[in-house]
Amino acid sequence: MTRFLFYFKSVLVSIGFFFLSVYLRPVSAKLLLEGLELQHFIQQETAYRVASAPAFTKLLTFYQLEARYRYSYSLRFTAIGRMAYEPIYDLQNLTKTNPFQDRFASSSPGVVEDTSAFDTDFRELYGDLSLENTDLRIGKQIIRWGVIEGFRITDELNPLDFSEFILRELTDRYIPLWMLKIDHYFEKSTLQFVWIPEVVFHKPAAEGTEFEQFQKPPGLERPAKTFAQTEMGLRFSTNLAGFDLAFTYFDGWDDFPTASQALFGFGGGGLGSNASPRYNRIKTFGLAFTKSLGSELVKGEFAYVDGRAFGTFASATETELVRPQVKYALGWDTRAPLGVETFFQFSQQWIQNHQDEIIADELDSGASVTFRKTLMNERLTLKLLGIYIVNDEEFLIRPRVNYRWNDQLMLSFGADIFEGKEGNIQQDDFRFIGFFDKNDRIYTTLRYSF
Repeated sequence: MTRFLFYFKSVLVSIGFFFLSVYLRPVSAKLLLEGLELQHFIQQETAYRVASAPAFTKLLTFYQLEARYRYSYSLRFTAIGRMAYEPIYDLQNLTKTNPFQDRFASSSPGVVEDTSAFDTDFRELYGDLSLENTDLRIGKQIIRWGVIEGFRITDELNPLDFSEFILRELTDRYIPLWMLKIDHYFEKSTLQFVWIPEVVFHKPAAEGTEFEQFQKPPGLERPAKTFAQTEMGLRFSTNLAGFDLAFTYFDGWDDFPTASQALFGFGGGGLGSNASPRYNRIKTFGLAFTKSLGSELVKGEFAYVDGRAFGTFASATETELVRPQVKYALGWDTRAPLGVETFFQFSQQWIQNHQDEIIADELDSGASVTFRKTLMNERLTLKLLGIYIVNDEEFLIRPRVNYRWNDQLMLSFGADIFEGKEGNIQQDDFRFIGFFDKNDRIYTTLRYSF
C-alpha cells in the first residue's frame, strides 16, 4: 500500500507540473508586461540499469520556466527556474537502486545522504546592462571559456555537479554561481573580467546513491569567507590571421581537495590515508583557438596551472606534492561520408617534476569522438559519443536517438555503456569510467515545450 501511494504521488506531481505549464502558456502569450517573454517546458527522464542487478535507477520529472524581461534598450533581466521531483529512492529499496555501496567502506548500507525528493532552484538569475562599449552582467550565471567540450582545459570558472556522473546534459552539469562579468569591446577584440565572490566547489554524488564515486574527506577545511578568498578571471579574445584566439587567466580554487585529485579534473585519484583534506589555490594561464577551414573547424586549448597539489600514496612521507601542470587539447570538426557530422578530440595532462609517490600518472591521455546525423528534415537525430581514457584502457559509449514529433514534443532513447576495470578506490587504484562497469543503463527522455 505504501509503495502504491508513492507511485500515486509521483503521478500527481507529474500531472501538476503539466497543468501548471498549460496554465502559464496563455499567460506567456499575452505577456504580463511589455517586454516580458516566457518560455517553459516539462521533462521526464527514466533510466533502467541493465548490466548488473537490473532495476529502475531514475524517475526524474522537472519543470523549467525561463523569463526574460527587457526594461529598456540597455537593461535586461533573466531568470531560469526549475522545480524537480525524483522519487526513485522513495519508491524502492536503496539496495535495489544502488546494490554496489560496498565499493565505499565509509558508506552506510541502506542510507542515502539526501532523501529529499523535491528540489527547487534558480539555474540562472541575472541582470544585463549595456553601455556604449561595455556590457555588465551581475547575478547567478554560467560562464564557459573552453572550446573543447568535456575536457576542462581553460574552462574552470563554474564547478561541476557529479550527482549523475557526467551523464547529464552539458549545461546541467555546471553549477551556476553568483558572479560579476564585464565585457569591454575594442575595435577587433574583447576584454572580459569575471569576479566570483561565491566560493563553491564540485558537488559529488550524494553518499549512497548510484553514482557515488568520490567523497569529501572528513574534516575538510574550506576557505574563509573573505574578499581575499574570492576568485577572478580575465579573458582577452581577438581574431588574428583568421584564427579566433582567447588568452585567459584564472586565479581561484582547485574545485577538488588534494585528497581527490584525478584525471581530467573529474575527481577521484585515490583517497590515501595521508591525503590532506583541504582545497588549494591555483593560477591558470590559458590559450584557446578556433580556425575555420571551409566546412571544417580546427580548435584547441592549452593551459599552464600553477599551485595544484596532488595526493600521494599512503606510504609516502608527504601528504601532498605541489607541482605545475600542463594541459592541452585539440579538436577537429568535420563531415564524414553520408553527411555524418564528426567531432574528434584528444587531450593530455602532464604533471611537471613528477615523483613516484604521486597517485596520478605523470601523463594522462584521453580522446573522444562524436558522430551525428540528422534525417527526416532534422526531425530525427542519431548520435553516438565515445570517450576513451588511454592510461586505464577504459571507455564510455553513449548512443542516442532524438525524435521531434512536432514543435512541442521531443522523445529520446539512449544507452550509457561503461567498460573498464573497476579498480579499488580504497587502495588508491582509482578508475574514472571503469568504476561504473556494472552500471550500464538504458534511458528515455520526454520533453514537452509550451
